[in-house]
Amino acid sequence: MLSLISIHIPKTAGTNFTEVLKTLHGAAIHFDYGTERNLQDARSCSPKILAETKAFRDRTAAIHGHFHYLKYKDVFPDVPVIATLRHPVARVISQYRHIALHGDPNVERHRRIMDGEMSVVRFAKFPFIGNAQSAFLEGIEVEDLDHAIIQEQFGATVRSFCQKAGHGQASKTIEALIGRSINARNGEAWATKAIPIADNDPKRIAQFCDKDLDIYDRALKKFVKA
Repeated sequence: MLSLISIHIPKTAGTNFTEVLKTLHGAAIHFDYGTERNLQDARSCSPKILAETKAFRDRTAAIHGHFHYLKYKDVFPDVPVIATLRHPVARVISQYRHIALHGDPNVERHRRIMDGEMSVVRFAKFPFIGNAQSAFLEGIEVEDLDHAIIQEQFGATVRSFCQKAGHGQASKTIEALIGRSINARNGEAWATKAIPIADNDPKRIAQFCDKDLDIYDRALKKFVKA
């Protein structure tokens, strides 16, 4: 039954895509969230799934969440893998803004952002931030993904996903989901002590996103029709 492993890289419209998957697979989705802050947890399959692999496959249509490709690579090597992607600079800014407005003060990196001690450029310097997408996809080339949902091409890539997955044309429900705005939090007031994003920050952030910029460009060439 397991027909899809879906990697939701943070701040890449994965929440919107979750609703698409729910429409297609209902309750037969295994959601794997809450493990991404620990590299070992993000990359190690749970003992419970390992102990009942066949039963898990039989009752699960899709796995979706904030985990790295390596987590299920050897457990379900034959299952198609997809990922949600976004322009790396926009992704970093979105994650920074999210933390600035709604972060967890018990997480040191969040606290430093929320208290105005860390700029978005400094935030981007962390390899798993500026190049988060390459970290999540380590072990697989973007061309070897079965498909990619790209935020800037959300409608087109969701429709092509539905067609490739054998669902034909996207249903009216999915078309309605495609039409929803993707929450970038850009309209929220900067009610925080965090350092505001300056006009020249995107250019400065880009220098720390080299791997992700390469992945993004290759994904556009592979999964978006000219």
